Amino acid sequence: MQVDQEDTRKLKFAQSNIMNQISNYQFLGDASIRVDNITFRPWPDFTVINDDNPLKTDRIVANLLESDDPFKVLWRAKIPDGLLRKIKAFPRCLWRGLLEVSQLHPAYFTQWSRDCPALIGLMAIHESETQIERDLDRMPALHRGGKERLRLLGLPATKECYRILSKLPLEDCYPVQLNQLREAINDAARRKLMRHLSEITTETLETLQLPTEYLDVNLLNLRRSDHMPAQCESIAELCREIAHFRKVVGKLPHWPYRGAKVTNQHLVQARDMLELRLALGENCKIVRFPKAPLAGIKSAKLKIEPLDSVRALFREGKEMSNCIMTYARSILNENHYAYRMLHPVRATILLRKNPDDWYPVEIRTFENKYASADAVDLVFKWAGTIPTGKEVTNDFPF
Repeated sequence: MQVDQEDTRKLKFAQSNIMNQISNYQFLGDASIRVDNITFRPWPDFTVINDDNPLKTDRIVANLLESDDPFKVLWRAKIPDGLLRKIKAFPRCLWRGLLEVSQLHPAYFTQWSRDCPALIGLMAIHESETQIERDLDRMPALHRGGKERLRLLGLPATKECYRILSKLPLEDCYPVQLNQLREAINDAARRKLMRHLSEITTETLETLQLPTEYLDVNLLNLRRSDHMPAQCESIAELCREIAHFRKVVGKLPHWPYRGAKVTNQHLVQARDMLELRLALGENCKIVRFPKAPLAGIKSAKLKIEPLDSVRALFREGKEMSNCIMTYARSILNENHYAYRMLHPVRATILLRKNPDDWYPVEIRTFENKYASADAVDLVFKWAGTIPTGKEVTNDFPF
């Protein structure tokens, strides 16, 4: 008898865990689920009753669509598998709105989710006081053709507008990005640029927030790379830093990079040069660095030269497409020193000052690619160290 009571207790405990994944969880007779005072009716009559906390509601909807809890599986049982997969491919914060839109016309929802996910995303975040009002707005948009859909979303009712919307991939259809896209499309100058893009991403949309006099198709196609400073998380942020430096040195509003087909590296170098000019003055390029801590070398096996001026450092960064310019002030402060390797491979070398020696911390070829193991060994031997930081023997191999 004791065993039976123990088994019963464990069963009740397990059932309690399932039911209480969300507090005050109740499964109602009409297959609705109530959490606290909020009731969620199942699809195709999905609605949320007593929604006074949208963020909480969004989290609960996500749980209802993802959980293996049998009651939640039952709650979503009438949603076709393919349609459910489409909904779950969007960001979670849209799932509630997507449930509302999808039940109005499942076939259109599936088709547009594939062909123009931003259109469905914008319909999902359409704002009205109540779901009934949202649905009354959405119904004509679903059944009266493309122009009516675009008007509902506050967009120009043109095929070009639809084509631009279709360039935003589903994984980037967050509310912020969708609203940024809508604002950009409603601006004639930005819309003209977007028609030439093959894809519009989150980073594209951030770049579109820049003043229009900065923008061209080339800039909109640039993406963040490892060459960029750590504090610049995007192309837009890099351009804002350049604009700030240009303003300080009195070079705005002129923006010389528009139409110039610049690369990430060009922008990084422009930013670094402006920052250096602010630190060192108008004639910063002719500033010479302190004496090199290690002499260069020229032999049959190895050729290394110190970069002894700001101009030389700038040229090295430009030739090798790297960010060596960012170390100019550190070199002036004698914390680092830079060299260029000309043989056996072309590379940029950065030494860091340690208490007892100068240690190679970077040995990179074109576009910051790693040098070969043989080249690295030669550099460490030239520097008088080995990768563990210990000094090498005196039998210098050159």
